[in-house]
Amino acid sequence: MELLKILAIFLLVFYGLKYLFRLLMPFALRKMMERLTNKAQQQQSAGGRSGTYSYTTGGNPFEQFKQQTPPENEGEVRVDYVPREEAKLKKGTQTAGEFIEFEEIK
Repeated sequence: MELLKILAIFLLVFYGLKYLFRLLMPFALRKMMERLTNKAQQQQSAGGRSGTYSYTTGGNPFEQFKQQTPPENEGEVRVDYVPREEAKLKKGTQTAGEFIEFEEIK
């Protein structure tokens, strides 16, 4: 009988905590997100001096990844890669590899 009493108390506590977490977690997560957004806005207004991530350009953060190419004249064609003549000659079955004949058995 004592085992049933302990088991019932355990289940009541377990489901009670589960219900409380289900009710309280959305509020806790909302408060946490508000704090994070306020902190991010404060760092942004401070110019990013206190944070580890700061952009000196103030514009697009992906600006540094753009490739800088010299301006090309209109109508000019530039070829970066020209394949060797040997690669052009081998086509079809010559470059496909080894073929093995087989018979289909049904």
